[in-house]
Amino acid sequence: MDRCLNREAALERIRTKAGRTEEELSQLYKWKSTMEQKFELSEQTRKEFEQRTEEAGKALKGKDEEVKELKKKLRQAGEDAVTEYRNSLDLLKELGGSFLQGFDDALRQIKKTYPDLDVSMITVNDQDQTSALPVASENTEDLFGEDAVQGEGESAPSKDVPAEEPKKVD
Repeated sequence: MDRCLNREAALERIRTKAGRTEEELSQLYKWKSTMEQKFELSEQTRKEFEQRTEEAGKALKGKDEEVKELKKKLRQAGEDAVTEYRNSLDLLKELGGSFLQGFDDALRQIKKTYPDLDVSMITVNDQDQTSALPVASENTEDLFGEDAVQGEGESAPSKDVPAEEPKKVD
């Protein structure tokens, strides 16, 4: 009978342990169900974020292209404005005025350097007679280009030749 009691006690321990295991298993099933719901929710959120990120990337790419296009248009508008001004009557009047002022300055220097020389016959009577544009040019690109030559070859002073001291006439 002792053996029977031992077996009954062992059986009771196993039943108690099985009951606890069943409780733990039930709790694990509930936990699994909760975790599966959380996982599904996180996957759904991740997919939404991926979709939003993709849409934002496309929008950003479109905006980058729009910015590039607008910069290109702005650069072109600036170039057009400069070209328009270079070909405008306002610039030609300004250059004509500068030409006349330079001409008058040159005459004053000639009179000062050569007081006996009669330069009274050298005048520019009408500003319309002065042309700010080179004769062979249709636009001002010849005047403002990087390779533009200042003055004509014969009349422009060379940068390499030092200026002569004025000769004094006694």
